[in-house]
Amino acid sequence: MFRFELGGYYLDKNTRVQLPIKKAPSIDELTNYLNILKKYNGVLVLDNNQEHKHRPYKMVLYSDYNYLIMLETLMTNGDIEVRTFYDNSVSKEFISILGESYAKASTVTDFSLVIQVFKEFYENGNVSKDILN
Repeated sequence: MFRFELGGYYLDKNTRVQLPIKKAPSIDELTNYLNILKKYNGVLVLDNNQEHKHRPYKMVLYSDYNYLIMLETLMTNGDIEVRTFYDNSVSKEFISILGESYAKASTVTDFSLVIQVFKEFYENGNVSKDILN
């Protein structure tokens, strides 16, 4: 059983708007928050509050006209493994997302893929390595 918490913020006309934290969010609440990040730039975090070794515990969406998803896993040695999208066919350039530089190859523009990945993490506590590697 996963004990998810959902929260984040978005930017509306350069004003930061905090999304209320949802403990044990429903799939509808998750979808509603995702749709806010489709419209606005910001950050969304889905955290299962269980840092099990070798099992993902947190998914973060950074939205800034492109979408970057990071899936975090705590490793045995205390390091954190981060999985993202990665498209080898995209140029090796970097783009700015919320003021930070990220590889363009690690971002997506197809929001339906963002929803698919979050729903998979919500339902299974993990995401296929075919999608996030």
